[in-house]
Amino acid sequence: MTMLYGHAFLMGAGLLLMAVGVSVAKFLRRRRWWLKVHRVTGSMIPVCLAAGLSAAVVMISQSGGGHFRVPHAWLGITAILAGMTAPVIGVLQFRFRDKILLLRSWHRRTGYTALLLTLLTLLSGLAVAGVI
Repeated sequence: MTMLYGHAFLMGAGLLLMAVGVSVAKFLRRRRWWLKVHRVTGSMIPVCLAAGLSAAVVMISQSGGGHFRVPHAWLGITAILAGMTAPVIGVLQFRFRDKILLLRSWHRRTGYTALLLTLLTLLSGLAVAGVI
């Protein structure tokens, strides 16, 4: 049961960080500090998601269940991939200035997609756990 709480906490933290990162970029862009906060949250998201994934793998292994047997797992791995890809693209846009418009567009799309997928994964996880 402890792994379930660890998984839920870490994935919830990842979702919260995504929401903060998107909100800061969307609504507080005129502030001088917005990019620093956006970068910090963006760098913490993959850490939380990877740790949450690890907790899920251990939890499923201990229960004797099979991995990827429910839609929650498939949504989750897709959300994690998007959540880890968005910060990488965000960094790349500052490295390859000649492709900045293309990379910025992909960074935004991937970030919004990751946030939406993570929210859907949270709801499906609550359904699997019997909460909703």
